[in-house]
Amino acid sequence: MLQHATAGSFLGISGVAWFWILTIVGVGAVVLSLSRRFQLLRAGRPDNRFDRLGERFKHMLVYAFGQKKMFDDPVAGFYHLLIFYGFLVVSLRTVTMVIEGLFAGWELPLLHSPIGQAYLFSKDIFELLVLVGLCVAVWRRGIQKKERVIQSWGAWLVIGMIAILMATDLSSEGARIAAGDLDGTFLPISNLAAGAFAGLGPAILQLIYGVSWWIHLVTLFVFANELPYSKHFHVYTSVFNSFFANLDSPGKLPSMDLEEIDEDTTFGISTITDFTWKQMLDMYTCTECGRCREFCPTTLTHKPLQPVLFLKSVRDQLYNEQSAILGSPGDSGNASENGLVPAVVDPEVIWACTTCRWCERACPLDITYVDKLVEMRRNLVLEKAEFPEEAQAAFRGYEVNGNPWQLPAEERANWASDLDVPLASAAGGDFEYLFFVGSPGSYDDHGKTVSRALVKILKAAGIRIAILGPEELSTGDAPRRLGNEYLFQMLAQQNVETMNGYGVKRIVTNCPHAYNTLAHEYPEFGGDYEVVHGTQLVAELVRAGKVKLTGSLSLDLAYHDPCYLGRTNGEYDAPRFLLNAIPGVRVREAELHRETSMCCGAGGGRMWLEEKIGERINQTRFFQLEASGTTDVAVACPYCFSMLSDAQNELGHEDASAYDVIELVARSLEG
Repeated sequence: MLQHATAGSFLGISGVAWFWILTIVGVGAVVLSLSRRFQLLRAGRPDNRFDRLGERFKHMLVYAFGQKKMFDDPVAGFYHLLIFYGFLVVSLRTVTMVIEGLFAGWELPLLHSPIGQAYLFSKDIFELLVLVGLCVAVWRRGIQKKERVIQSWGAWLVIGMIAILMATDLSSEGARIAAGDLDGTFLPISNLAAGAFAGLGPAILQLIYGVSWWIHLVTLFVFANELPYSKHFHVYTSVFNSFFANLDSPGKLPSMDLEEIDEDTTFGISTITDFTWKQMLDMYTCTECGRCREFCPTTLTHKPLQPVLFLKSVRDQLYNEQSAILGSPGDSGNASENGLVPAVVDPEVIWACTTCRWCERACPLDITYVDKLVEMRRNLVLEKAEFPEEAQAAFRGYEVNGNPWQLPAEERANWASDLDVPLASAAGGDFEYLFFVGSPGSYDDHGKTVSRALVKILKAAGIRIAILGPEELSTGDAPRRLGNEYLFQMLAQQNVETMNGYGVKRIVTNCPHAYNTLAHEYPEFGGDYEVVHGTQLVAELVRAGKVKLTGSLSLDLAYHDPCYLGRTNGEYDAPRFLLNAIPGVRVREAELHRETSMCCGAGGGRMWLEEKIGERINQTRFFQLEASGTTDVAVACPYCFSMLSDAQNELGHEDASAYDVIELVARSLEG
């Protein structure tokens, strides 16, 4: 038997005193570091994230403790789960070791009860699992060297410290077992360590225990103090970041109050303290795992925007400005007079984003990027009037004519001149759905074909519709995502006033961008409507037998998921159902499809900007679709059609075709 029951027994009076000093210094330093980081959060703009508490707790359990997104990468999910839960289980023993050192004679309550024995057994197993997880992490980081991961010495330091924490607890338990202190306790892994210590005398075993105990707790305090200054700060913040996650539709951007403006009003984000406290918490929480850039369209096509590097740059600036923000001496990191752009973030980074949200869907810690980039665009557009030259023509078109091509509003309904489609102004409310046609569906040649196709399908099913015609304006999706919030709100308010005046309750549209904006962003301006995408409504009609598809088309197609229909609004099945319902159509899937589908390059207003850096996104996406075995593609978005058909022509595939799902349904309907 060892001459101690707890750590306090072997420390002695001087040892206990030294441990008190270590604990006070170690814990005090952690508290000071965390309080400084917390004060930085308070310097950010307000953001109410204390609503819908039930939903928040559920989200936290699923994504933080359930590690749901981690398993998008099964290997990383496996080893991270082992480390995460192992660390949680072992933490209880670590806390008791600290208390043992502070108060001689104290031991874990119920240690010798069945509950205590069960805990010690589970801890023993989890320590092995953590070590297994660490070995996999070392293999991934040091041997496999996954390209998306940012290599850093800090990662190796943390892996090493976690390994030390596990190994020293196992060795301390092994010493106790070898000395007979834990008779009757089944600790299979610690027993292996005890076997190595067999035959050693009590003094040597006590030394092993004492050295293991000290190394364990010194490592703990070093680890706890390293975290707030590294990418591993997420150990402290990830659960909170998940709890305070955005619970609204991911496609909904935050609005600006354009009525309460004074001389001190800042439009969007210019300086580091223009970020909200939650956006700053995102910065704290980033682990630099690189998942956000793995299939990011800007990263894959060698644009300057890589989400993880963008967030890292603004986080570094936040830390650089900490002293100045908190009013402490020694500040050396003030932003330039021009703010974050271009001093910290290159404008090309800001304008490269397609708002496809691949980064946000991939991030396991609920970090958002689109809101930050769009708000920085708002500052450049509304406050500095600095934006790509080609955006000016689109802005002018939206402002004057309600469409980006500056075409006359009087021509909006020309596509339907022979279809007997009533205008809402003449329908007297006698319609089930307002068909919100959108600018491509009203003016673009192929878009008009798709609009006509939807009308024919709905008429065949007996669905009464109306259109706004010359009164319809663009929803404002592109201006908003290009940073022109003024223009968006002007368009939104006029559309809402018009539609509410006609008693509109339900809307169908062929454009996923219009669908997202009408469904999720218009309610803030008084436009509460039931909105469906054309493929959703038509799929419902086909399932109900109101639309019968009899004509065989004999097509071999690769289906491309539009970002704003799929990843942003979760609709993947309706377009596929319709394609598979058409006789003769074979649907192929690209490697990147459904949730992982890559953007065509048109989103975020990029449709109206020149692509001057790296490879073209639309061509890169076409190559991915072509790899499925066909050069013909099907889409459910007018912008995707434009981008992918352009790619086919640019790459010399004159024999290749692009189709909209709705037009194919109409062809099959006609037999």
